Amino acid sequence: MQQNLHNSAVEANDLNVYYGDFRALKGVNLKIERQSVTAIIGSSGCGKSTMLRSFNRMNELTLTARTEGKVLFMGQNIYDPGVDPVDVRRRVGMVFPLPVGLPLSIYDNAAFAPRMAGIHSRAALDEIVERSLRQAALWDEVKDRLWMLGTRLSGGQQQRLTIARALSHDPEILCLDEFSIAVDPVTTMRIEDVLVDLKQRMT
Repeated sequence: MQQNLHNSAVEANDLNVYYGDFRALKGVNLKIERQSVTAIIGSSGCGKSTMLRSFNRMNELTLTARTEGKVLFMGQNIYDPGVDPVDVRRRVGMVFPLPVGLPLSIYDNAAFAPRMAGIHSRAALDEIVERSLRQAALWDEVKDRLWMLGTRLSGGQQQRLTIARALSHDPEILCLDEFSIAVDPVTTMRIEDVLVDLKQRMT
């Protein structure tokens, strides 16, 4: 997938998403500026998650789903033939409503995606793990216990570990689907501060 200079990070043009015969999204037109924080608000079941998943082609992992229209990422339609969905998902990170901690150490959770991408140098992994944990405002809380199981962290810490894992492959866009649903208000505010800081480097 080529990178093009474009004012918008994501632009949806007449976006429709179907699950079988059910149309979950109907003619969505949306433009999200680069290096911005955008909140999508709507009632339960109105298609917010479906739209986010359309931004990194995760909907097509559902057998009954199909997408019509365009989603432009930095000016290029991510649904064009020849665009690698794996590359799209690397560049558009996703954080889900509930923390999804892998049954691995904190370190291995943060190093999982880089290792899958072929990075095995310990020095390189150490740098990525520290950077992503710092970006997720978790480093100071876990730096002395990196080899503890990530699933032993508190709910709020596990959510930030999930964010760190999404950040570990250095995405250009980070989509968070109801990230605060399982955490307390104080942790929610902390994550919101993280997002404001992250927008200096990504959308």
